[in-house]
Amino acid sequence: MKKIKNNISRYFVGVATSVAILLGSCDTTELDLTVSPNTLSPESADPNFILNQMQIDLNRLFEGVRDEATTTMRLANMFGAYQSNIENTTFNAFAPPSDDNVWTRGYRINGNRLLLESLAESNPDIVQQKAIGGLITAYTFTLFVDIFGDIPFSEANDPVILNPSPDDQVAIYEEMFTLIDESISELQGETSRVISNDLYFPNGDLTNWIKFGNTLKLKMYNQISTIDAVRATNGINGLIAGGNLMENASDDFQFNYTTDSAPAESRHPYFTENYLPGGAAIYMSNDLMRTMRDSDDPRLRYYFYRQSLTDPSGDDLPCTTTLAQCYIGDFYWGREHTNAQGIPADNLARTIYGVYPGGGAFDNDNNTPGTLNTGLDGAGINPILLSSYAKFIQAEAAITLGTTGDPRTLLEEGVRNHIAKVMAFGAADAEAAFIPSTADVDTFVNSVLSDYDAATTDTERQTIIIEQYYITTYGNGIEAFNFYRRTGLPELEDPIDASPFPRSFIVPGDEVNVNPNFNFNQLTDQVFWDNNPAGFID
Repeated sequence: MKKIKNNISRYFVGVATSVAILLGSCDTTELDLTVSPNTLSPESADPNFILNQMQIDLNRLFEGVRDEATTTMRLANMFGAYQSNIENTTFNAFAPPSDDNVWTRGYRINGNRLLLESLAESNPDIVQQKAIGGLITAYTFTLFVDIFGDIPFSEANDPVILNPSPDDQVAIYEEMFTLIDESISELQGETSRVISNDLYFPNGDLTNWIKFGNTLKLKMYNQISTIDAVRATNGINGLIAGGNLMENASDDFQFNYTTDSAPAESRHPYFTENYLPGGAAIYMSNDLMRTMRDSDDPRLRYYFYRQSLTDPSGDDLPCTTTLAQCYIGDFYWGREHTNAQGIPADNLARTIYGVYPGGGAFDNDNNTPGTLNTGLDGAGINPILLSSYAKFIQAEAAITLGTTGDPRTLLEEGVRNHIAKVMAFGAADAEAAFIPSTADVDTFVNSVLSDYDAATTDTERQTIIIEQYYITTYGNGIEAFNFYRRTGLPELEDPIDASPFPRSFIVPGDEVNVNPNFNFNQLTDQVFWDNNPAGFID
């Protein structure tokens, strides 16, 4: 456990350096690096730089989990069976580079939270940095519980305890509820202030962070509704009555990438993995493309970019014996879930990530490889927690728990909210002939609502809500992984390579190997709020 068990001063070492690199495009950032960051003491650390390091770590941690959740949930192709993709090396703590992985970044976030708390004891002017650090930590360790189960927390980041024991996951959730409440309370007294160089809310408005904290609680209450419906109902109703949840795109909690490739790569990974020389590195999900195409979803051309407007043939023919697993027609080249057939030289022909959310290209029927049509040049976003998600959560809770609000109205608001966000994001690269009209959007939304109105049971209505929620989690995947385990919805295509669906991810093997108080978990282990039968999803 030594990677997370160093003296607390370690957790801001290199903060100034990393922030300077990742904010290289911000000419307002001026850092004096004549003093080595390694010689900094906690007292001399800049709270804004510490907070920026936490924000950077959160984004990179999110990406690491997002990538596994996305392929697991058929939002992109998973190549091969679950157990060959999600192993005890997937999130290894000590894999090079040792500071660039999910586990290490998560515990560095907690270490920096503790550092900010220590600094705030003698400097009340940094209470806002401390409070935001608390919210970032709450998101991080709620996520860790959701994917790993029992993990160290109460003994973590204590230099005296070399081998911290895992805490009960229910207890960690309770700690996170408390941490969120404390952080929001502190921010409510500081709303006249702003945070400089805020990497998530460019205006530095603390009310955005309060809405983020409340919406995180909304999500958590919905998670625990399977085991404590009364508490979940009361908690959600209280948040709705408080009126301080994410409501529109200006509230969205997202990390914004730039077009810069130097001094450090600051473009979205979806862009760098698909639009640079060499072409695509991943296949898109046939199931998602088919669903969106067949329903005339207005977001289709924003989500996916077709590099070729020619049917696959000859040497470019993927899946030669089972073409249907790799091609759905209309020039959408992808793969069915867990298809692991050989890969032809189709890197410049297969369908790739579009303009949303990775900052690639809008599909204007270009018929050119992504390498020749770079769209937004990588200025994408990571959608970590969106206002549209909040609408779908409230809609589902109104159905399953009877919480405040009309589920049909909330469903419509969620769909329209997200479509508007996607269209606005890709507007600069979309040609007028291919931009969905108001009538196109209305037709799609009315079709969703018609299906909802035709439903005769609450289960059918919940299914429609989660089907739409699922489509909005493109670029996230984590929320889909959570609600799929919690509800078994939406109904997804069967995997070609059948194996038990992951009910959790595997704790890093390197961590377990050095900590005698930690044991290996299994893909089939269920987290505390997943009380469904074994094998009920695949």
